[in-house]
Amino acid sequence: MLSLWRCPIDQCELHLLVKSVLEKSGRSVARFKNNMPGRDRVLSFLQRHKSQLSSRLTQNIKVNRADVVSHMIQEYFDHLTVSVKDVPPSHLWNFDKTNFSDDPGRKHAIHKRGLKYPKRVLNSSKSAISVMFCGNAEGHVLPPYTVYKAEHLCETWCASGPK
Repeated sequence: MLSLWRCPIDQCELHLLVKSVLEKSGRSVARFKNNMPGRDRVLSFLQRHKSQLSSRLTQNIKVNRADVVSHMIQEYFDHLTVSVKDVPPSHLWNFDKTNFSDDPGRKHAIHKRGLKYPKRVLNSSKSAISVMFCGNAEGHVLPPYTVYKAEHLCETWCASGPK
């Protein structure tokens, strides 16, 4: 299934996929207009296979984030354990950032039923607000740092927020 490779298809693409398969195999289905199934046929197909397929909103991620595999993560933590062996917790700081995006590209796509995190790999995204966090192994946390994509900062954006 294409969604397992992070390239899910939506209902429109399913119409086109069926048409392409029929044309490449030299078959013609008289019930289909231009050899492409109608909306009712696709919905009927999804209904018949609802135990295996579902239509859900996908989360867009970039290609370089999709390439991370479990052995890479394990290798990182193995090296980290050795690197921080004698370092006191007050000196171990971690920094991370997250983006809040307008995310206009999310769409419903067909996935294998039960897929926990449906994703679609894209190389571009729209604007976002970045928020950075930093804390140490003792539990001390710095106030979040927010970066807005704008030429001028509006005071209302910072109202009631951290100092």
